[in-house]
Amino acid sequence: MPEPLKRWMMRLTLANRPVAGPWQARPIVPQDGALLGALMYEAYHDTIDDEGESPTAALEEVEAVLGGRHGPLISAASFLVEEQGRALGASIVTDWTDERTGRRQPLLAFLMTHPEACGRGMGTFLLSKSINALVTLGQTELVLFVTVGNEAAQHIYQKLGFTVEEEFETNRIKEN
Repeated sequence: MPEPLKRWMMRLTLANRPVAGPWQARPIVPQDGALLGALMYEAYHDTIDDEGESPTAALEEVEAVLGGRHGPLISAASFLVEEQGRALGASIVTDWTDERTGRRQPLLAFLMTHPEACGRGMGTFLLSKSINALVTLGQTELVLFVTVGNEAAQHIYQKLGFTVEEEFETNRIKEN
């Protein structure tokens, strides 16, 4: 039987944020799937968010999201930091529709940092860039889902002003 876990739906009322960091980030495009799939696998492997994905499954998940699984990609608000041909961090934002309410809103589908780049502020940098881009696009809110216990992510989100809107339980899906 799959192991249950708790997740939070968090929401932020958007306002411009300072963006600080030595990184160069560029907008994500659908052709970034391979870079982002490798990043997802490295970022989530052996963490609370590891659901047993193989590198191939991580690539398939990223490509599905870039292809519209959670609504169209908002490329102007999704950013990638890469170095020497590999992804070090990414924020992926989509135009999501909440099926329960029918409400369309930006969703932070993924915020990922390569383990070698963790703890240096890259997640805050990327998310701040995404927030500022959404403000420029006229958006007023951003939502996300985070696994309860992912303390690094929860810290970033709370530091930037996200609040917990809902807690729910879901089943972890493990691949064999």
